[in-house]
This record gives sequence, C-alpha cells and structure tokens, in this order.
Amino acid sequence: MMRTWQRVGALAAVLALVGASCGSDDTGDDGGASATTAATGASATTTASGSTSGGAAPASGEGISIAVNPWTGSAANANVVKLVLESELGTPVELVDIDENATWPGLDAGDLDAVLEVWPSGHAEDYATYIEDKGSVVDLGPLGPTAKIGWYVPTFVVEENPELATWEGFKDPELAGLFATAETGDLGQFTMGDPSYVSFDEQIIENLELPLQFVVAGSEAALITSIRQAVEDEQPVLLNFWQPHWLQNQVDLTEVELPEVTDECLASAEAGDGAYECDYPVDEIYKAAAVGLEEKNPAAFAFIEKFELTTEQQNEIAGMIDNDGMEPAAAAAAWVEANPDIVEGWLG
Repeated sequence: MMRTWQRVGALAAVLALVGASCGSDDTGDDGGASATTAATGASATTTASGSTSGGAAPASGEGISIAVNPWTGSAANANVVKLVLESELGTPVELVDIDENATWPGLDAGDLDAVLEVWPSGHAEDYATYIEDKGSVVDLGPLGPTAKIGWYVPTFVVEENPELATWEGFKDPELAGLFATAETGDLGQFTMGDPSYVSFDEQIIENLELPLQFVVAGSEAALITSIRQAVEDEQPVLLNFWQPHWLQNQVDLTEVELPEVTDECLASAEAGDGAYECDYPVDEIYKAAAVGLEEKNPAAFAFIEKFELTTEQQNEIAGMIDNDGMEPAAAAAAWVEANPDIVEGWLG
C-alpha cells in the first residue's frame, strides 16, 4: 500500500491531465458525465480511459463499468470514483449513461458492474427481485445522503395561498388552475423532469382525483430552468423535485404535504399496481454491484463499498457542474484535489 504522500503525488499528476483535457463548459441538458455516450439499454458502453497512475493495480487488473443515471448527483459520484480508481488502483473505469430502470437488468446480466446512487423508494421490486431472490446484485451499503422526493412550489405561492401547502388545496379547480398553462388548458400543470425517473406522480394525481395534468419537462436541467424562471417571474409552478439538491440552498421552495405513507402504498409501489396515492418515503440512498464484481476486481469492490459522500459534499460537486458550468470530470478533479484526506479515508 502506498504511503499518503505517494498517493497524493500520483493523484496530482492525474488531476493535471484532467484539468488540461476538460476545458469545455458544455455539460449537456442533463448534466450527465462528459465521458459517456447516451444509452437506454443495459449493454450500452462508452470509451474507457486506462489507468493513468503509477499506483498498484488490483490483483485481477480488470476494468469495471459504472452506471451514470440522468441526474447530476449520479454523474458527480461516478466521476469521483472513476478518477480515484484509475489514479490510485490502476483500474480502468467505463462510465455508462443509462436510465435507472435499465440499470438493474444490466447489473443482473453482468453488463454493468456497479451503480452508486439507488433511491430505494422507486426500486423495492428490483431489490426484492435481484438482491433478495436472485442474488445477482449485492447491496454495497449507504452512499451517505438521506433523500426525499416530493411535490414542490415556490414558497411565495404558499404565502399567497396557504391552502396549497397540502395536497387538499389542489382539489379546488380554481387554485389548481393557478398552475395552468397553454398546454394544460383549465387543468393545473404538474411538471416532471426526465421521463425515465421512477415516480408515482401520475398515480397520485389520478387516485386523489386532482385537477392536474402530468407534463414531462425532459431533464433535471429543464426542472432547474422552470424553477428559476418561475421564481424570477413570480409565477406559480408545481414540480417533482427532491432533497438533497444544491438548488434548494439558492431558491426558496416549499414541499407540498401529501398523504402519509402507508403500508398499502409501499405494497402498491412494490407490486406496480397503479394504486399509489401517498407521499414519497424518505430514501436512504445506497450503492449496488453485480455479484461478480468482488471476484472480478476485489480492490474496486472494496473501494466502492467504502466510498461515501455527505449531502454537503455531493451538493458541492453537483453545484460545480450545474451552477458553475464545469464538466463532471473537471468538477470531480477539482473536488478530489481539494479533499485529499477524504480520499485517503476511502483508500485506507
């Protein structure tokens, strides 16, 4: 095992290379990893950069693939792990742009080796199928952040219309109509981000009989634009959004109170029967890997198992990407360079 100063020296060389090659500010609409190619199937692959460090290679020496789902936190995690694995363990890493639903069959088939950010509220069925029943996927423990998906409006909307602090306020067609657009007519618009996101919003709207129309914006970036524009123009907007997210520190949003999560709703989510009508549960985000990764590359498996980020740390990296316009690889490099003690803890 290298001493700390040797690790830092090796990593510094890689950071210099990353900085030299990541001058572009174009992150694309969804803030995804710059080294990846958009893919919708589990077998999609990208160009892997080889080891760039003098660090000791793992016993197997095999490269690995990591899923990048279409939100910025996922890109932040994956690019940090890629950088450290390549520079410190000599493990080539391939980043694969893929939606969260296709990730599970990819892990099951061994086409993907790991995913670093699973939100359990949308994947109870996958957990039961692939981790508990088939045993083809392994739970690698918490990533760190505790998360929560929900319905959000700008806070000024609730201050002007206190009834809209809860879902019951949206039963009033006049109040729901405040969110109407040219696309939705008399119905209020409910805006979703990426169409691949696991969500229950259409079911909630239908099962609670709310005069709202579900509209897909297309990406996380489109959601951010909608929020910023609504706040700037002081116009109502109702969206699927989440904590943690760096934008929550910059814009004053209020989460709409939905019906309490029940066992029946959780069972509905797992069964996929369309009867969901509750709030989203709190998510303890976790990592997962194909069962074969430990044998394929035990050093990479152990590193990913130990890898964790706090909410604040992930928000810092994501903010560099979305707010500062940095490429994900460059943001990861800047953060890793500024936090050698945290990196050393993952490697220890």
